[in-house]
Amino acid sequence: MKRGLVGERGFTLTELMVAVLILGVALVAVVYGMNATLAGIRLGEDAAEATNLLRRAAEETRLEPFDTILNHVWADYRMSGFDVERTVQVLESNPQPPNQRELIQVVLRAWRLPRAEHPVPVATWTFLLYRGGI
Repeated sequence: MKRGLVGERGFTLTELMVAVLILGVALVAVVYGMNATLAGIRLGEDAAEATNLLRRAAEETRLEPFDTILNHVWADYRMSGFDVERTVQVLESNPQPPNQRELIQVVLRAWRLPRAEHPVPVATWTFLLYRGGI
């Protein structure tokens, strides 16, 4: 004799497969979100490290004699995992004494190494240096 519970009903195989499919899709979405979050954290860490490196490069630039800043174009910070490029542009120049003055724009850019895999700079700083009268 077959005995069953009256009023009780179990899940069918189709219902269980649909539930597993929904849970699987949800799990994939959660893992994808975690990967995107970790990539964002890595990018933020790179930007913070590059910004600190550019701060150091800016201070080194400010401490250099003014004439050597004009002639120095490239700084190498490979030990930190970054390349730092320094470009200098003269905005105003009057080399004649007694009113000798110059205004230059310094642009510092930091790239993550290897540079071929990271074509866009992680951080960029621009500042002006002025020599001479007001």
